[in-house]
Amino acid sequence: MRRAVVTGVAAVTPLGRDLSATRAALDAGKSAVAPVERADVPAGRPDHSPAARIGPFTTEPELPKARARRLDRGSQYTVVAARQALASAAYAMAGREERTGILLGTGSAGVGPLVDFERQMALEGPDSASPFLFPYTVANAPASVAAIELQIRGPNVTITQKDGAALNALLYARLLFEARRADAILVGAADEWNLDYHLAYERVHATRTPRRSGFVLGEGAAFLLVEDEDAARARGAPPLARLASVVMRPAAVSPHLRKADPSRLEETMRAALEEADLAPSDVGLIHLSRNGVTETDEAEAAALSRLFSEPPPAAAVKDALGENPAIGAAQLALAADELRRRPGTGAVLVNAFGAGGNFLSAVLTAP
Repeated sequence: MRRAVVTGVAAVTPLGRDLSATRAALDAGKSAVAPVERADVPAGRPDHSPAARIGPFTTEPELPKARARRLDRGSQYTVVAARQALASAAYAMAGREERTGILLGTGSAGVGPLVDFERQMALEGPDSASPFLFPYTVANAPASVAAIELQIRGPNVTITQKDGAALNALLYARLLFEARRADAILVGAADEWNLDYHLAYERVHATRTPRRSGFVLGEGAAFLLVEDEDAARARGAPPLARLASVVMRPAAVSPHLRKADPSRLEETMRAALEEADLAPSDVGLIHLSRNGVTETDEAEAAALSRLFSEPPPAAAVKDALGENPAIGAAQLALAADELRRRPGTGAVLVNAFGAGGNFLSAVLTAP
């Protein structure tokens, strides 16, 4: 089995334009969750959902404004975070284009451009719809734009899903390594907040309001550069972390009721530890799936109490950054960075328990 290691990390989040700024803000107890200003709804209404948004954003120096001008925000976040991850790993693309891939998870990419394009079609007619907008109306646009900008010519896959898309991308990356389809893969996720997307979730009662539990929509992009360990060491790259395992367990869970069986969540985490040949006592940090949905949050807490006689420290970054695949990818980047910053942390367990029953857990260890 080829051993996969993480050599670079990056994140563009509502709390920072890079991973270090995001971590500093989290360590300081800051939160990006704030009310959404809307002309049609007065602030503070009981059916009004907050969001974690990035606000004004510049793509420079990673991407010149002239090239960024026509890109949707999700593609901008993706290119910036991808370049940051490559720089973090000191990874030179020249000569490695065919053996480098990109796997991107998303829950919202393409939604904003699609709504704008269809609005133009409906209000002004087909001849008035922008041909420059159309290429960004699909979910795989950010990964495609990043591949063009970075000259990536290896596997290019977008996984469109909610909660667990980033960990699903990591699982897929591991399969590609086993098949020897690539030596290095940018693995991550990207999402762009927009009001129409926000309202859609609000109307199906999925997001948090003063009257009900629910998640808070976030946005951004984050990446790990995952490499074959032999290839990484051959180019002199010191690994930040080793990908010890990533597992998925399906379960019959209604996305509307959002209830989860704690025993199934425990099984997922236990399987990840067994695949990594670790005991629960070897875990030094858990990145929780917790996102504000009471039913699944309580199920995760119950599963942890079953698995661990004494649960290790836990991080719940979705409390401050919101929920979306991009934030799940930021959790992975923070987990790998934690192993670099704090030797002796022990294994880091990262959970993503989807409301629809797609449960994933990954384990990162020191290299």
